[in-house]
Amino acid sequence: MLSLTLHIVFGSGFGLGVKAAGLQKRDLIVVGGLNYIVAAVIAAVWFLSRDTIDIGWAGGAYGTLNGIVYYVAYFLLLFGIKHQGIAATGAIVQLSVLVPILASIFLWMEYPTAMQLVGMTVAGGSIALLDARRNILGEIVGGLRWRLVAFFMLVGGSRLFAKAFAELHVPDEKAFYVLLVYVSSGVMSIVLLLRHGKLPTLGEAVWGAAIGACNMIQVTFLLKALEELPGVIVFPVAACGSLILTAVIAVAMLRERPTTRLYLGIAASAIAVVLLNWQPAAAP
Repeated sequence: MLSLTLHIVFGSGFGLGVKAAGLQKRDLIVVGGLNYIVAAVIAAVWFLSRDTIDIGWAGGAYGTLNGIVYYVAYFLLLFGIKHQGIAATGAIVQLSVLVPILASIFLWMEYPTAMQLVGMTVAGGSIALLDARRNILGEIVGGLRWRLVAFFMLVGGSRLFAKAFAELHVPDEKAFYVLLVYVSSGVMSIVLLLRHGKLPTLGEAVWGAAIGACNMIQVTFLLKALEELPGVIVFPVAACGSLILTAVIAVAMLRERPTTRLYLGIAASAIAVVLLNWQPAAAP
């Protein structure tokens, strides 16, 4: 249970760290670039320190695609945090599990359980409550809806790539997959920072390193949690726990003040993600 708890804490730390760095007026382009570079270094050390090194096309291809999606999604994450706050944006991240669930119906002929069907209904209501036309102050913002829809699809797409990789049944390539996720996003970040032409300040370097560490460490603890606990426990608890922890810290420590409608949307999202991630336990 400790691994699952640490996964929730470090997973929440990524978005909260970006929000906190923004409040300190750090350059979030620099912070984000450093985040992926640091995560790539940690991933490389972790991969090379393993007893066996297994590489293959599946881990390489899907890991690289996922890294590209992560990189692009970061910029839409910044837009979401600015206008909706990290609490509501975090809810959108968790609701993106709808994308691989719907894709699984058509691509792998996997049909949702009754609980997941209820979760889809609740998710639809929570998305409506989050009201992607308005910012955290209730003001209408042009283009906000479509940017958040794109963010939802990108994060959902990253989950879909992970699902597609899992369907190939090559568990020995899992570490290589994780490595390529962060190496691909890290390489693009190096190019970005060179074109940005600004040296990071000490504060930006610290924030980038901290967020990058959270980024990679949460993946490590997720893999560890799945070794200790069944997925039917890990995924619902992780999704709901991350959403609630992010919302609580955002309100209590990061000065976010969501509208009543956003509060209801976040609460409905917490219920929806549990139902969407719920799978019946295997028969003994």
